[in-house]
Amino acid sequence: MKIYNQVLDEYVEIKRPLERIVSLDPATTETLFFLGIGDKIIATDAFSYRPEEARRLPKIGSYTHVKLDFLEEKKPDLIFSTTGAQKELTKKLINMGFTVYPTQVATSISKIIDNVIIIADVVNRKMEGRKLANELRSKIIENYYLGNTKVYVEFDLGGAITMGFASHVSDAISIVGGRNIFDDKEEAYFTPDDKEIIERHPDVIIYEPKRLTEYEKERFVKKLEERGLQEFKDKVIFTKGDYLAHMGPSFILDTIPWLRSLLASR
Repeated sequence: MKIYNQVLDEYVEIKRPLERIVSLDPATTETLFFLGIGDKIIATDAFSYRPEEARRLPKIGSYTHVKLDFLEEKKPDLIFSTTGAQKELTKKLINMGFTVYPTQVATSISKIIDNVIIIADVVNRKMEGRKLANELRSKIIENYYLGNTKVYVEFDLGGAITMGFASHVSDAISIVGGRNIFDDKEEAYFTPDDKEIIERHPDVIIYEPKRLTEYEKERFVKKLEERGLQEFKDKVIFTKGDYLAHMGPSFILDTIPWLRSLLASR
């Protein structure tokens, strides 16, 4: 079965039936489980731990590296990858003769749903994909709210990183009644200027650590003071880590309602 791939701009020959799938993208891994095909996954990347069953699968790579000996031994029918940091890895695996289907990084909530439909088509779970997509659309409608709460989001990625217009998080904030203070920025993700944060005066700051601990909370508040942002320390909300950054279906089912409840209380 040949299925078109937008990233490669060509058709990919997909084996039927699929028995051995490798997913190197957390969002795709979660989607495959939602579609009822998690039992066909033989390995994932190190960051695929949604749902809980995915934690128990062999971890064979990161965003840029993979255990080639595992792939050569197991000979998967299909490898899912993504764009961005995995661009070169995708090329390498294709050149080695593996069947690879890269999905696009989600820059909007609509793209998360679009990826669900695409993945469902690839793994021949079309009806399950339609059902899931409709469930996700309904959840968005439930949580839509017209508002203008100014929100600043910061990720800990070895340093302060925030996002501009072309990101799924910024899009989600606009759906639930907020406005990313950097929505006018073209970059999807970038290092913010602290003076600009002050000038744009957010109503709430959402901080996403790698992993939430009491020490991490204290460290971030202290860091705000060092950066001259102490006036905002009482406006900080913490996520549990890898909550906003995730681009799978649970972002819509769980994270968007959380954002809605957060902004509704402001």
